[in-house]
Amino acid sequence: MNEMTSRERVLAAINHQEPDRVPIDLGGILSGVSRFAYRRLLGYLDRADLPINISDRVQQLAEPREEILRRFGSDFRHIRAGPPDNYEEPSFGDPHASYEDYASGATQHAFVDEWGIKWRRAAYYYDMVEHPLEGASLEDLKAYRWPDPHDPGKTRGLREKARDLYLNTDYALVADPASGGILEMALWTRGFEDFYIDLGTHSKFATILLDGITEYFLAWFGEYLDTVGDYIQIIAQGDDLGMQDRMLLPPNLYRKYIKPRHQKVIELIKSKTRAKVFHHSCGAIFPLIGDLIEIGVDILNPIQPRAEGMDTWELKRVYGQSITFHGGVDVQTVLPRGTTDDVVEEVKERIASLGPGGGYILAASHNIQADVPPENIVAMFEAAQEYGQYPLQIELSRRSDAS
Repeated sequence: MNEMTSRERVLAAINHQEPDRVPIDLGGILSGVSRFAYRRLLGYLDRADLPINISDRVQQLAEPREEILRRFGSDFRHIRAGPPDNYEEPSFGDPHASYEDYASGATQHAFVDEWGIKWRRAAYYYDMVEHPLEGASLEDLKAYRWPDPHDPGKTRGLREKARDLYLNTDYALVADPASGGILEMALWTRGFEDFYIDLGTHSKFATILLDGITEYFLAWFGEYLDTVGDYIQIIAQGDDLGMQDRMLLPPNLYRKYIKPRHQKVIELIKSKTRAKVFHHSCGAIFPLIGDLIEIGVDILNPIQPRAEGMDTWELKRVYGQSITFHGGVDVQTVLPRGTTDDVVEEVKERIASLGPGGGYILAASHNIQADVPPENIVAMFEAAQEYGQYPLQIELSRRSDAS
């Protein structure tokens, strides 16, 4: 098969056709790399001279440089929203700092985001420590100050950037407009305990809060897609629905409270762009994949293979004709603690199980975490390029415990 451009390759895979090779993703909010792992990677590649920029402050993700993306065969370039004008972006210290420097206080200790959520530095991330609606009454909720979905800072310069990438490169363009989903923002603003109690005993508060969050996302996605929707091939959104061994919500509560609101946002997205809808949810979400397909999700991320019920062979058998899988390379065990041979076998198995007939984009099963050694990062992407060539001819030396 003749070599395709990245954009052609990605679109073929999403349309359940076999491209020249399995597409590869690195560098998004959900396919990124911890700045600590990235710093070690640059040293390993003898490119410690390259500057490091932070693409996600809470997750402390690095923005991979263009030469790194090309070296690893990434077929995507990501377009992220900017900070709002009415919010002062906090400083996070030197992104080149080691973990030891970071943990010792070389970066800012805490900040409050535009939703009013307070975050504090904890090990490799910033964790939520205060929720603006925790303990709030309905009157407090009515007085809550929502972020401005139309703040011009969020979209400033994005149309020009998207147009330039669309016209002057062959990459698939992904819009990464939001870092949380409808359920997540309810949990983060209200507090986990209070919101779960709301769902069980105070559904009026839950309903009003969820409606407010949904209206925000409808306005924000509309604003964002009016800016870049003509140029993108994928729009990323999501909502964590699963834990390691079960759902965050029983399926009946998801279908009552969250699914109709997800559907509204996806309908809005599809009215404004031809881009495919990418949905992120960690964890054991097999029982809801059919629901996500029903409401218009085209691509499912991150395919956490060691979560309950997320066997990649079974996912492909049941849903492989209806949705594209994105991710899958185990970031819980194999990438941080396996040998390079283990990593190669993991990549081969994910391609063998998810790749036939197209419908698979290879990435880690979440962002590459701080404990992943650089040689394993290199092994993952080199194996993806070697074994992802169509027609697939992969012989597995073993099946992983996850499958």
